[in-house]
Amino acid sequence: MKFQHVLLLVFLWNVSLFSEQDEAFFETQRKRLSSSDIFEIRDAIDRLTFIKSNRGYRDILSALEGTPNFPTSENNAPAVKFYAAKALAKKGDKIAIPVLIKTFQKESASIIEYNPPKVRKISDGVADRHSTSSPYFYEDGEISMVLACGEMLRALGSLPTTESSEQTIKQALSHPNFYIRSSAADAMYESNRKEWISSLADVLGKEQVSYAKISILSAIVGLERLPNQNFKAVTEMLSHEDPEVRKKASQALRRLDLRIAAPYLEKAIHVENHPNVLSQMKEDHSYLISFRNP
Repeated sequence: MKFQHVLLLVFLWNVSLFSEQDEAFFETQRKRLSSSDIFEIRDAIDRLTFIKSNRGYRDILSALEGTPNFPTSENNAPAVKFYAAKALAKKGDKIAIPVLIKTFQKESASIIEYNPPKVRKISDGVADRHSTSSPYFYEDGEISMVLACGEMLRALGSLPTTESSEQTIKQALSHPNFYIRSSAADAMYESNRKEWISSLADVLGKEQVSYAKISILSAIVGLERLPNQNFKAVTEMLSHEDPEVRKKASQALRRLDLRIAAPYLEKAIHVENHPNVLSQMKEDHSYLISFRNP
């Protein structure tokens, strides 16, 4: 009995120690989220995202909302909202929906149509291979609020649909900023709801900006998954003069997920000279021709 009693005490002590360490972890991340260093904040969000526990969920929500009483604080930086939105999409809990909607509506209200005047260079880059390509994506400290709002929309699209999130996404499809419209189309694809096809088709013919147009086409093709006229229109975009548009067209063919799209990508690969676009095309082509279980 004495031996069993000792084992029980050791077990309880270990549980207590684990709990203390667990609480210390979350407290550390909360302090880091209050930092003025954007990389420190980003790492804290990442750590709270990839743990099994949902204990840090509200901390990520707080990071998304920022600190309204101190508008110039680094905690309100677009990059913080960008990474918080990505984290909430990965966590996948609908508790994030009201905060995403509120923050998106607040931040997107003052965004107008804007085309960056600077000449883009390869060093400016595009989004990484796990993100939707963006004309606004530069370095962490240069992530604009437009990009952050786009990520909020995509997060809404990936979470369970509610009446409010559906309305927010649909309204964003007619936003004056072309990247917001593009992101709304991405969100509709992320929702995987074929009901969105009619809304996307309605705005497709009215869209004048090529980047937004290929985003809308990409969403339609991904939802339809049919070798029809929309599919043909995407293949034609593979030769567009804008490398960002060509990259989105490549991703659209991957969404189609039919081998019939592979020859079009193979042909485009032979003439592509932009390293980022070429890398994306090769990746998408490999995906299309790979063997996967249905």
